[in-house]
Amino acid sequence: MDPKEKKQGHVQSFLASLTRVLRHITGRISKLFDRVIYSDKLSLIASLVMALMICISINYQDLSFRLFNKDAVTLNLAAIPVEVLVDDNTYEVSGLPNTADITVEGDAADIQLVRTQNSASVTADLRSLSEGTNTVSLDAAGLPTGVNVRVNPSTVQVTLAKKYTKTFFITPDLIVGTGQSINAYNKPTLSSRSVTVRATRDKLNAIRAIRAIVDTSGNEGGFVAEVPLVAYDSQGKQVNVSINPPTVTATVTLVNSSSSTNSALSEQASQKEAERQASEANLEASQTLGKNAG
Repeated sequence: MDPKEKKQGHVQSFLASLTRVLRHITGRISKLFDRVIYSDKLSLIASLVMALMICISINYQDLSFRLFNKDAVTLNLAAIPVEVLVDDNTYEVSGLPNTADITVEGDAADIQLVRTQNSASVTADLRSLSEGTNTVSLDAAGLPTGVNVRVNPSTVQVTLAKKYTKTFFITPDLIVGTGQSINAYNKPTLSSRSVTVRATRDKLNAIRAIRAIVDTSGNEGGFVAEVPLVAYDSQGKQVNVSINPPTVTATVTLVNSSSSTNSALSEQASQKEAERQASEANLEASQTLGKNAG
């Protein structure tokens, strides 16, 4: 016999044997299926088993939570302030929410501890990021280690824009109170003629004036006051920027005031300005010490 024909004969024999085995198995399954279908008792059992399997597959997570976490309690903490860790002297941050929600799951004792301590916080750590748009995770802290914590939103898109520094001249802006006349006052004298502003390039380009807001309300005559500095754009809207220093000392005199009065006010202004500068120096030293300690 030709070897090729002999090989084909072996293949046909194997296929025939395989066919007989499959028919046998199929026949068994068919008989079992008929027994289940035509038996009221077996068909009821099969229906119950199938229904139970479908129920478990759909509600697996809920069932497992109920079976293995019978004493678990859920606590929702809404509007938790988001603390931003970033070098705000270098970057301006946009896109970050002011608050986030926290869901805490755990046993009753841990949840009661969360309620009592009220120490939950949310942090966005941007210190390792560079300029541009980044995906940042919001992390919860101040909670017991044995609880399950979810933050909503868990991630956010944040944009970091680099800040630059520019010097602007200050313009005094005198605002008089009810019953007072602006003509009764001389132009306020400021302790500084210019300030530095630190902001993104777009904001610096938008600034048209830095004004020292001097309000005469509540003052009958000349006075000395520490007044805020505000940046305005071309449409008269405030621009949110970092101004250094944020305030200056203003001396306001009446048109008809005597030279002795003006001299006293000038001395008072010098003293007030020295106190302001000393306070700013102490604050800067304290902040520097805090950063070094951190």
